Parts: sequence; structure tokens; C-alpha cells
Amino acid sequence: MALTKLDIANAVEGITAVANGGTGRSSDNRGRFQVYSGADQSVGSNSTNLVNLNTKVFDLDSYFNTSTYRYVPQVEGYYYIECKLHWRPDDADDNVNLASYLFKNGNHYHSVGASPYLSGNTTARPIGQMCMKVGAGKEVETDITSLVYFNGSSDYIDLRGYIYNYTNASSSSNHMMGHATLMVTYMLGYRVS
Repeated sequence: MALTKLDIANAVEGITAVANGGTGRSSDNRGRFQVYSGADQSVGSNSTNLVNLNTKVFDLDSYFNTSTYRYVPQVEGYYYIECKLHWRPDDADDNVNLASYLFKNGNHYHSVGASPYLSGNTTARPIGQMCMKVGAGKEVETDITSLVYFNGSSDYIDLRGYIYNYTNASSSSNHMMGHATLMVTYMLGYRVS
């Protein structure tokens, strides 16, 4: 069997390899990114908190800011966004209400500007929610998948989590989980049109 040479420099469409004088970044402005939370966050009950998505897997067009935890694409269009928020309530057998929210421009109500989602409904609010008795494993997750319209200049999104611990309403030991090397809480996305 003959081996053929693989041209890695041109194998990934739209990206010029650093070895060939490029930046290794995308030239098609698709906004492809994947980020995750590198550590647990302790959160109190009955509170909504910004998720610290502080570790990049990749961010080909540098649209994600790991200091503000915001995705701010600079090309107008509709973007596919996927989020997962992994939870660990205070104690096993806690009864909890868990939610993950996709905020746009600092607001959960997406009623300003152009239609933010393909539904055309100006009150569309992407949410992942679960009410349950946790059990001995204590770990559960909420998910969000949505198409989001961005104006290409100032629109941004971030991921937020809410927990209400019915069993221990005063608890401040609930966790939005993160990990140094595992993507248990993450956000990813790219422009589709």
C-alpha cells in the first residue's frame, strides 16, 4: 500500500496554517467557537448567576471573551448556539428547580431589535429547565439549543444559571459544575447564514 502525502496546510478549508505564514484563524468569519467552565461555581438558592465560561477549546475568529463570558460575533447573521450547564445541588435527595438561560444583550427577554430567533416571536426565550428530586448521584444537567440573530457589531449572548433548592432554600453550597479538563458546562456555536 502506497502512502500519499497529506497537505495539512490546505486540508482545513478557510484556514491558513501558521507554518505557511497564516494566523491559524478562520478566514470565512463563521464564528466557530467552543468554551467551557474550568472550575465549579458555588451559588445560592433562588439566584440567577452568570456562568464563568473561562476556558477556550477554540475560537477561530476571537469572538468569545473569557473575561466577560460573552460571545460577540462581528458578522451579522443567524448563529447556531448550544449550551450545557451541569449542576450539583447541595445535598443528595434535594428537591430543586434548575434552569439555564441564554441572555442576549444582558436581557432574558429578547424583544428589542431585529427578530432575535427564527421563530419571529419577539418574546421567545430559550431556556433549559428541570424540576426534580436529585438523588444520590447529585449531578444533573440542563441544555439549550437555539438559533440566534446577531447584528454583527454589538449584540452578545451569555449563559446564566438559576437554582431554587426547595429542600434547603438558604443553601449557598449548590454548584454550577466546571472542570479543568472536562467540558461538563460549555457553550459552542457557529454562523449558519
